Amino acid sequence: MPRLNLTGGAYQARGVALAAQRCLNLYPEPVPAQEGEPTQFAHYPTPGLKAFAETETGAVRCLYQTTQGDLIAAVNASVYVVHATGNTTKIGSIAAGTSQIRMQDNGTTLFIVDGTAKGGWYCDLPAKPQQGLYGSLTQIVDDAFYGSQTIAILDTFFLYTNPGTTNWYVGPAQFTNEKTTPFDSLYVASKTSYPDTIVGVDVVGQTIWLFGSQETELWYTSGAADFPFQRIPSLTISAGCIAPYSICSNGGSVLWLGCDNAGLPRVYLGQGTEASPVSTFAIDHAIQGYADCADAIGNIYQQEGHTFYVLAFPASGETWVYDLSTSLWHERKGRDPVTGYEVRTRANAWANAYGKVFAGDFETGTIYDVSLDVDTENGRTVERQRSFPHLIGDGSRMIHRKFMLDAQNESGITVSVDWSDDRGKTFGPPRLLTLGSTGNFWPTLWRLGMARDRVYRVTWIGGTFSLMGAFIDADQVTS
Repeated sequence: MPRLNLTGGAYQARGVALAAQRCLNLYPEPVPAQEGEPTQFAHYPTPGLKAFAETETGAVRCLYQTTQGDLIAAVNASVYVVHATGNTTKIGSIAAGTSQIRMQDNGTTLFIVDGTAKGGWYCDLPAKPQQGLYGSLTQIVDDAFYGSQTIAILDTFFLYTNPGTTNWYVGPAQFTNEKTTPFDSLYVASKTSYPDTIVGVDVVGQTIWLFGSQETELWYTSGAADFPFQRIPSLTISAGCIAPYSICSNGGSVLWLGCDNAGLPRVYLGQGTEASPVSTFAIDHAIQGYADCADAIGNIYQQEGHTFYVLAFPASGETWVYDLSTSLWHERKGRDPVTGYEVRTRANAWANAYGKVFAGDFETGTIYDVSLDVDTENGRTVERQRSFPHLIGDGSRMIHRKFMLDAQNESGITVSVDWSDDRGKTFGPPRLLTLGSTGNFWPTLWRLGMARDRVYRVTWIGGTFSLMGAFIDADQVTS
């Protein structure tokens, strides 16, 4: 009986007759070929969310792990230290809102920016990690600080972009406060390779990536007295950024929602001094259909060896996730407990800290522990779904005699199996399969009718089991 393998992630093509493989709240993990296992991929449930800390009502606008290891949360107009115990300490206030902010520290000072003119705050870090008190959060009033949407650091210099201009600037080396280490109004430079507006800045290795709306410049530390950085000559990235808060890096890589001067939004991955799109044609088709992409939010977190880039589109209620470890995409969504409709997942910001993964809610102010052992979003059910590749054979009709699910059992939950006989356009009424309470159980459906091209789909709620694929018993008939 032939195996129907699930060999990749989400790929719902523009024409579903080509591919209608939805991968919802599941992430694929390949089995190394040298292991000799018959299964190529397992699809594991994405993690659930359980409440870890409560702050105040409002959007969690940013989660940040300091260089000392503490977790900092910005919620509405407040900034908190979230301790490893789940307790919180408020360290100050910023301008109220729901939009994203960004944080960075230099080992002694934490700096926060919100993208508005003069929208900057800073405070002292404690002398020892996870010990002592944070200094009071102070709003900067230095005339040479112009605001910034993003913030980065290189060689003890904080890096900023002047919103709505072609300029970027840096703070003083090892900034502590604006009285003892004031900003220098001459520490300003312009993006020169292409006259587009600067959107954001990040650092990959020892290289500064300066994102314009259409092109990206690369800079390095020159050590010059008038301005400590210099553009790498004759080297640009022919893709800019359309969503400043989509920019996210993990030291060796940077990802962002970009666009060149002749195209539409795509997701790019930059490493070293090179970049290339990593979104598939199917992901591009989905993203380019959204009404607004400028509000996209990017976060990176690592869990069990997988490094995930989570790209949320608040206006559209969509979240796509790219796994840097496998180069595969999947989709994440929640479910409204009242209407039953699919909605945006609760997570608005992500960070690793204290040996765990944390996420912040987009409206309640709750900080969640992101756990693979939890199958709900803080009690709200999570639906998981995987569509299979087309079964079309040589174009002749096939009698489908048996569908046997290849899944990790022992959970005893019920899954729903439905299928499309019109090439992935519509799906018929589901049939239910109950997984066994022991490992040696093979849930099976019989007498499934006839089709020339069929797409099977498996959907379930609850459970943390893995899905490997299915076995199909089908015979071709002459027609």
